[in-house]
Amino acid sequence: MMSAPAPRRRLRRGFVTGASAGIGAAFAERLAREQYELILVARNRERLEERARQLREDAGAMVEVLAADLTQPAGLLEAERKLAAEGGVEMLVNSAGFGTVGCFDVIDIDREEEEIRLNVVALVRLTRAALPPMLARRSGTIINVSSIAAFVPSRYTATYCATKAYVNSFTEALYEELRGTNVRVQALCPGFTRTEFEGRAGVDTTRIPQLAWTAPEAVVEASLAALRSGNPVCVPGLANRATTILLRTLPHRWVRRLVGAGAKRGWARGRRSR
Repeated sequence: MMSAPAPRRRLRRGFVTGASAGIGAAFAERLAREQYELILVARNRERLEERARQLREDAGAMVEVLAADLTQPAGLLEAERKLAAEGGVEMLVNSAGFGTVGCFDVIDIDREEEEIRLNVVALVRLTRAALPPMLARRSGTIINVSSIAAFVPSRYTATYCATKAYVNSFTEALYEELRGTNVRVQALCPGFTRTEFEGRAGVDTTRIPQLAWTAPEAVVEASLAALRSGNPVCVPGLANRATTILLRTLPHRWVRRLVGAGAKRGWARGRRSR
């Protein structure tokens, strides 16, 4: 008698936003090597298709792309539906985001609103879409990419710091809410990382010491290690961890002034002179 064929193992599905470059791209590469079936999301279809092609060739991964602008309701709704379809995903990486630099009274307010939509609203809605299938399955992981900027309000980046503070508070609250469900959440708080982020934000990187920089791949490795240890907040890099400890220890008004002095010395381009 012929034995029945073994049931086919369900592929783990991963959903990564901001996947065309930077930390999102590094997560996509790592998950592809771990044989996740991937859905990659970004605005630029051409770059996204190229990323998917590389992952298919290099890792033999199954990759689907979704070109969507998550700052717009139609694009975000499409991503939510894709995320919740077919039993949901095993891992969601909310990596899409951007920052702005400048005095708030003169900066483009429409761009600030887009920043809030992407860094906060899209992240919250996608997290909400991912959770019910994860809870029903009692398995899943959500990584929300935040920043060490979450730990301090800084002049010239008021909106960005506020959005990342929201991400940390939201994620830590969910961590407590999800205790005992086997669904993991993490706020990933990198410092300066070798991506396109600083250039797009208008940060003068020439004044940032080389030792302050981290590679996207190292950020991903630190994130996954922190997941294994059950830590809801991950700050990659010894220098960054020391910085955040110091920021939490000093009186808050000192921290505001210290970071503000650093910004005033000129790492932020495009600010009004004072």
